[in-house]
Amino acid sequence: MTGLPEALTHPIHLRLLRLLAAHRFATTTQLARLTADAYASLRSGLRQSLRHLNKLRAHDLVTRLERRVGGWQAGSSVTVWALTTRGHRALTGSHARRRPHELSTGFLAHQLAVTETSTIITETVRTMEGGDLQLDTEPDCWRTYLGAGGERLTLRPDLAATITSPDYQDHYYLEVDRDTENPARIITACHRYTAYRDTGADQQRTGVFPLVVWVVPHTRRRRRLQGAIARDAALNPRLFRVITPDQLPALIHDGPDALPPPALPAT
Repeated sequence: MTGLPEALTHPIHLRLLRLLAAHRFATTTQLARLTADAYASLRSGLRQSLRHLNKLRAHDLVTRLERRVGGWQAGSSVTVWALTTRGHRALTGSHARRRPHELSTGFLAHQLAVTETSTIITETVRTMEGGDLQLDTEPDCWRTYLGAGGERLTLRPDLAATITSPDYQDHYYLEVDRDTENPARIITACHRYTAYRDTGADQQRTGVFPLVVWVVPHTRRRRRLQGAIARDAALNPRLFRVITPDQLPALIHDGPDALPPPALPAT
């Protein structure tokens, strides 16, 4: 099944490796929260997660980065975990080299924000009676389609999520924004989602097109992007939501109607 050493027999070892393979980077706290269902409490999960991660590290399957990540938890120093080349090979058989220590701080901060978004979604679905989550990370959440000129294009959301309950099923594409891009680039991305929606590929597969959710770091950015989307006559505001992380649980728990689309500009 995998190339793990015989000493790593605890089921959480494989689970942690798979989480790091999916998310690329995660803090100790995020990994403890993602596996919280295996522990009696988060405090216990934090302590045991660190123990298990250090055991994986002793076998050179994971590495830890002590990094001060700008824009992440007020720039505080956090312990970040990633697969090593050996860890990636043990899971997938691939010999591709992993160089997590060489990545830029900005890229790492974005990846941690994506992992945080995934963690919030996972925690929220756990509170839902009969709730089930299908969460796809990059590149499994990417979608290829043909452009207007017949060229092959790729839509690259950060995450794709399907939440199923006894009464409904909601579909989402999620983009994690850190307020580092000009709003014009966000609008360009929104047009790509519109072009992909017009292919009808998702509608044929699931019957609906997912809601496109931009998760932004603060209210000022949310208002700015909401206004930009609402002012673009070529975009359907109902296709998009712009939210802050604290609004994400309500959206996941209650569905798209929990948060209204951007209001149309006054004429």
